[in-house]
Amino acid sequence: MSKNKKAKVVKLHPAPLSPEKYIKTQARSLPVAECFITEDWENAGICNIMISRKHRTGNITTGFYLVDLYCLGLKDTFYEFNLDQDQYNDIRNYYAGSKECDYTLAHNIIYGAIAFAEDFGFKPHKLFEVSRFILEEDDDHVPLIDIDFGMDGEPYFVRGPHDDAAKVQGIIKTLERTAGEGNFTIVDLGDDFDGDFDDDEDWDDEDWDDDEDMDDADLFEAMQEDFAPFLKAAKKINSVYEKNIRSPETKEALKKNAVGKKYKLNEDEVKDEYTVFDNAAQENDYNRHKDMVINDFDKAVKGLKKCISKYPDKPGFYNLLQSAYVYNGQYEKADEICAEIYKHFPQQLFAKINYANLLINNEDADMVAEVFSGTPDLNDFYPDRKTFHKYEAASFYAVMCRYFTAIDDLDSADLYMNAIFKNKLVDLYGPTILRLPIVELAKAKILAMTGADDL
Repeated sequence: MSKNKKAKVVKLHPAPLSPEKYIKTQARSLPVAECFITEDWENAGICNIMISRKHRTGNITTGFYLVDLYCLGLKDTFYEFNLDQDQYNDIRNYYAGSKECDYTLAHNIIYGAIAFAEDFGFKPHKLFEVSRFILEEDDDHVPLIDIDFGMDGEPYFVRGPHDDAAKVQGIIKTLERTAGEGNFTIVDLGDDFDGDFDDDEDWDDEDWDDDEDMDDADLFEAMQEDFAPFLKAAKKINSVYEKNIRSPETKEALKKNAVGKKYKLNEDEVKDEYTVFDNAAQENDYNRHKDMVINDFDKAVKGLKKCISKYPDKPGFYNLLQSAYVYNGQYEKADEICAEIYKHFPQQLFAKINYANLLINNEDADMVAEVFSGTPDLNDFYPDRKTFHKYEAASFYAVMCRYFTAIDDLDSADLYMNAIFKNKLVDLYGPTILRLPIVELAKAKILAMTGADDL
């Protein structure tokens, strides 16, 4: 080769890692961002745990672990790789019924339950081969927490809604072999409740199909599997309440429900107060700060406060500031902005809805009537509109259901719950917007039937 010619340098770019390979080789180098666990996991005996790790880009990889502390250990697990902030927030919102927890606690529950189950012949879910790398290595550097597994130290198996007879028999035979007869307990809730619920009674048989099978393998379908038996339980509670508590006159009145009858719902993009701007400069400022909210909290807050001073009549900037505080875990600040949005824009629908939800969360439900000024439906706010987005309807019906449940007017709450199912909104927004009102209404009906002080 001529001395005057330099050899050409060819840059070699390594092939991108698959999600599975990346998780196995790199996930533990990412910092743990958040951990969530089911409320009251100690008494429930089974819990969902969600553990998230943050990439340098700000994206999130998350592991999900369904843990049976009483018998089977890790029943299910799956992961979502490299989610952007919107995707992650959708999933995190689904776990609204969970609470944030320390990673060490989550680690001890998962590995402790696995060890307990393995002593009795039950292996963790096969996808743990990958999802375990979202956890820390199970060694001495993770402090050990004393957690009780089983019931009084013995396996205690509760048959779930998707456990067929063959599966149950297999579990019993395994326990007979490993624990020995008389050293474990089998509970079949189906036997306990036979005859108590009438599956033929329904809110709306056409709109609510109890027989849908869910695929455990996919995250969102697995989330829906968790939601499906939850909906089924709520339906059964409603059936008993209809049969034993509600009067024939009220049943007839509910059948004539007029909520949502005077307008249509669609899924077309809606231009609302948060996305309409006076000029291109305003829109550019909004879009620039929208990206900043996720990637640079301090800069976003500083810039959004300036934008609010500059554009005081544009609620979108207030809304971004509220989102910034939520993403950064500053929920009290986010609540303050929610109240401020309502103060400045009291006639706007989502300002009302968000503020009303805040009042209900703070146990100030009596103030909600003033927020909505006694208006029972969307067309009362906007008499000139003939069409609303399904998200608007779902959000409004949900908060109205929560309000009437909170003031113990369950008949009015059902007007909005029935509208949710009539319009199939649960199929679109169930895990995020609608889970809370359905839970609250179901609990209120149980209280009405049993007279229990708490649930």
